[in-house]
Amino acid sequence: MFALPTDLTAGSYDSREHFGAKYSPTRKAMRFEIEYYTEDGQQTYVDGVAHPIRAGWVQIAKPGQLRYSRLHFRTRFLKFHAQGELAERLLAAPDFFASSHPERILALFDEIILLYEANRNELKLYAKLLSLFDLVLYDARIPSEHSGVSYALVARARRYIEAHAAEPIALADVAREVSLSPSYFHSLFTGATGKTPHEYLIFCRIALAKRLLWDTEIPIPEVAERAGFGCQQYFGRVFKKETGLTPGKYRKNAGETYYM
Repeated sequence: MFALPTDLTAGSYDSREHFGAKYSPTRKAMRFEIEYYTEDGQQTYVDGVAHPIRAGWVQIAKPGQLRYSRLHFRTRFLKFHAQGELAERLLAAPDFFASSHPERILALFDEIILLYEANRNELKLYAKLLSLFDLVLYDARIPSEHSGVSYALVARARRYIEAHAAEPIALADVAREVSLSPSYFHSLFTGATGKTPHEYLIFCRIALAKRLLWDTEIPIPEVAERAGFGCQQYFGRVFKKETGLTPGKYRKNAGETYYM
């Protein structure tokens, strides 16, 4: 079950304004803490393990962890209580990792902080929080040994697949777009997203087919063609495997659901 975070604190922090020492005091995280570092720094320590502070990197501190940092650094931060699915996913995330969406994450942090400080429009605040969690937890899946450059390449590959899903693209086409060998790209993408490039392509094509089934009355063979499947038989087989329904039955059910 997914539950919204509670007891939220959000802000921007510059250690230069608070400490003249070499290290910050050791403290225990009492809530979940998500930080986004806005400049390169020294090191931050989590339960004694050092992590280099890098601009565009995210830190997820879990309740009970001991934290301190070698100064100085600038960061955006959130502190909150979480339970259910959100807590489980945050606990499973690595402590420190690069972001493949640095501009979007920074913009969301800034919007959240402004909404939090204004103390109004709670609905919009939580909408922004959920968007931020989605991006952060996506980035947390990418293996830590990959560089920030590789993170960006995965996001670029996803956008390419989404934009060309209706076309007859192959693994080599996407790998070429991000200047990687097909084998290395396949490994990187699968580790980052939990889906192979082909599985992600099918996911995008199914989504496109669903929209055509919702919004048009075109025949099923044409839906298959426009969604990038080409062959109606292949489309029907894949669509039923992914949804449990034939395309025709799915189209009919979509209308019947309205009157339930």
